[in-house]
Amino acid sequence: MMEQRRDFDGENGTSRRTRAKGIAQSEPGVDRIRALPDSILIRILSLLPARDAARTLVIPSFGRLWTSIYDLDFDWFVYHDCSGNSSWHCCSYDEGALSRFAELVRRVLALHQGGRIRKFRLRFEFSIDRQLDELMPLELEPEELEIMIRNGGLAGEVNRWIEFAASRNVEVLDLDFLACGLSNVGYKYELPSFVLQSSFLTELKLVSCKVNLSADIVMRALKVLCLKEIALSDDSIKNFIDGCPVLESLTVLDCYGLCELNCGSQELRSVTVAPGILEESRVKVACPNIKSLSISGWIERLELESLSSLRDASIDFCDCFLCVPDEYCEVQKILEELHHVRVLTMHHHPILVLTVWELMNLPCPSNSWQRLILRTMLTKWHLPGIANVLRSSPSLEVLVIHIIPGEVPSIDAQEAWLQLYKICEGNYWDLQDRSFGCLANCLRIVRVSGDIMKDHVIQLVQFLLREALVLQKLVVSTGPNDSSISVKESKEFSDKLLSFPRGSPQAVVVFSNA
Repeated sequence: MMEQRRDFDGENGTSRRTRAKGIAQSEPGVDRIRALPDSILIRILSLLPARDAARTLVIPSFGRLWTSIYDLDFDWFVYHDCSGNSSWHCCSYDEGALSRFAELVRRVLALHQGGRIRKFRLRFEFSIDRQLDELMPLELEPEELEIMIRNGGLAGEVNRWIEFAASRNVEVLDLDFLACGLSNVGYKYELPSFVLQSSFLTELKLVSCKVNLSADIVMRALKVLCLKEIALSDDSIKNFIDGCPVLESLTVLDCYGLCELNCGSQELRSVTVAPGILEESRVKVACPNIKSLSISGWIERLELESLSSLRDASIDFCDCFLCVPDEYCEVQKILEELHHVRVLTMHHHPILVLTVWELMNLPCPSNSWQRLILRTMLTKWHLPGIANVLRSSPSLEVLVIHIIPGEVPSIDAQEAWLQLYKICEGNYWDLQDRSFGCLANCLRIVRVSGDIMKDHVIQLVQFLLREALVLQKLVVSTGPNDSSISVKESKEFSDKLLSFPRGSPQAVVVFSNA
């Protein structure tokens, strides 16, 4: 109390220590933002969507600074009602939304005065149907309208928008012509060839457009490339990679026509592949020098080989979860190809496959994983899968479990196979034997986060504390903004965990909200 009184000036209501550092006191009606340098204000505005940045014109502190922003983000979600979380539904949007979106882009680019653009993002559904709907008032025949769209119209205007960004040496180009629309293989926007010959681009993302991959591709600065819903071929993807000599990260999502992704580049470090629903052939991935691999989607169509340098991998697959165990032989093959990685991330659906294996007394392939990351719900249907992978991972040193909310794995799973197996309703872990080699010899760190208040979480933590004989630290955390847990609930939860017996005398339990 003496220290607090000494540092506080009761007459002025301010801290002497604060005044000693020269920090100005807050005064009503004083605009502190105006005192910031223009470069800082422009940086702040560049973090906003373009429409919101333009609206700061009415704020005296910002004035016309928005015309100098170097990140231009145009997203048509602001013009219609859509969560933006899925491309498998039709969104409702106001009549004329596309026209208003285009007018926004025109006005912002016409008034932009910056000498450079660091990032240019364009996200809207380039659909003939959408454009026909909005051009119908012209009273032209449908065939004439379609010709107008193909030969100019919005396509020509989009070309000019992209050319505007390219003329200012754009470094990050994000072009998404699907947005929240439905996937289709019909007419798509055709990307101008000059994009593939930029000497300034370091990151390029292309979604649902036509790319002339037979043209010369020369992007000597490109390090990150993401392709989604693009028609590819084995030669075209090779042409792409060869034209980007410093490419470090490659993402291929829901593309079609690709049968082999074979790259021996020494620079390429990370690959993400997700075969799409329209892809009928198998896709072979052979990249001997990559360090990181992420696979998802229809992984039964993937073949992995020549991954000797791989150090970390992530596995997930589509929501369609079937109950025929024979179909999971492809999952087994993939896990066998990934047996040597140091870090493996496993998502919700692969864990359910492991549950099927556990209930059928089939082991997960033996592996040398040292760090295992599980991102999943935690229901009774996931517990056998987690037990299966722990039992098959004798070298495991770090276990990270991030629990996402949810009580039922999926509708398909519930209807197809959940009723075929009986899982006890009590504490699942009390029925397990001690055939967990990693718990006896290796597991040193456990981190549990997310939806942690469930009984299944408490039971799993109790089991790990009891059986992990060399455990050093168990960290339990919620999100920093999670207000769903009261102070009382948090204390009761922590007291319960701290009361559990520990198999390792060195084990400490840490609670965090990070």
